[in-house]
Amino acid sequence: MAQPNLATGMMPYYRHAWALAPLLITVIFAAYLIALTPTLSLLGTPASRADWWWRIAVGSACGVGADCAMALAHSAVVACVARILAGLSVGLVTGSLAGLILERRGERGRTAMASATVIGSALGTFAAAVVAQYLPAPGVAVYAGHAVLLAGAAAAVVSDRAVRPAAAGSRSGAASLVAEPAAAGYLTGISAWVSAGLVVALLPSYGAELLGTGNLVLLALPVVLYLVTAWLAQRALPPNRLPAEPITAQLIIIAGVLIAAAVAWLPSLPLLLCGGAVAGCGQGLAYRAGLRIVSVAAPPEHHARLSSRFAAVAYLCAAVGTIALGAVASLAAMRDAVPAGALTLIVIVAATAAVRRRAASRAANVPLVSSTTA
Repeated sequence: MAQPNLATGMMPYYRHAWALAPLLITVIFAAYLIALTPTLSLLGTPASRADWWWRIAVGSACGVGADCAMALAHSAVVACVARILAGLSVGLVTGSLAGLILERRGERGRTAMASATVIGSALGTFAAAVVAQYLPAPGVAVYAGHAVLLAGAAAAVVSDRAVRPAAAGSRSGAASLVAEPAAAGYLTGISAWVSAGLVVALLPSYGAELLGTGNLVLLALPVVLYLVTAWLAQRALPPNRLPAEPITAQLIIIAGVLIAAAVAWLPSLPLLLCGGAVAGCGQGLAYRAGLRIVSVAAPPEHHARLSSRFAAVAYLCAAVGTIALGAVASLAAMRDAVPAGALTLIVIVAATAAVRRRAASRAANVPLVSSTTA
């Protein structure tokens, strides 16, 4: 997950070097998601455990290829090609790694998967910004170093194919989640990733414009905080501790986005950091809640397939939403894109609440219908 986020920490650099409009920034970001979604749907769902390994190997090779393409890129066109390779990479490995992690960690694997996603994203964003800001050849050094690390990690994973199933553990909280409609899980995942698209694709450039700074490390901090707090929230709050967790998580995301939107009227780095941190807390909880809702009742052999489907839906909606927000930023102004993102998230949480309410109503009517029939 670090590879597709390397460009995030460097996007203000690319925006200046290549004279990118906001819409083109979001197109570069969305190229990754657009390639990722069909890959997850068509190739990312392994039929059996034996199919995990070639997907991990080929997907990692695509990631190394994405690094090489970005190291050679001198225009947005080559960057889009690199992002497509990154989408192929993550799409191929997601389902297989999900199956492997869930096999070896059991119920704790869902939190581990979400943690790996946000930690890798945060490290990729921050490390790229630091290297680009303080070391020579910023467009090359970042990607060359990552290509070596990714190749080594892939070799280590593929070489360890032993079956080591996790010990049977407690499934506390599963019963309450079985009643959650799958649509609520997908909508929660969509909310998590639409907010991620907004923060990752636009917030660094948003901060550069409103705060008047070109320091890549400072501009990467809101994204890093967003990702780190997403992980911390998952660790600090066990599943199902919040009331109506899918709704509450989305409301936290919206609160963070609204705080970030306030920077347009009160330019302040601490305020922008606060918005990123609050939205990140909600994103982490929403991602985990959505994944649990769609997969908790399924047998282990179906987890990889359901994880891939969940990710494909969320990423596709994130791609569409990100491009739409980029269009808003280009046609109106960068400061208008963040409030537009908040409005989009409000619509999604309203849809989630309606789906849950309808499911609860149907569940309440079941005993009445049964007793009447009897």
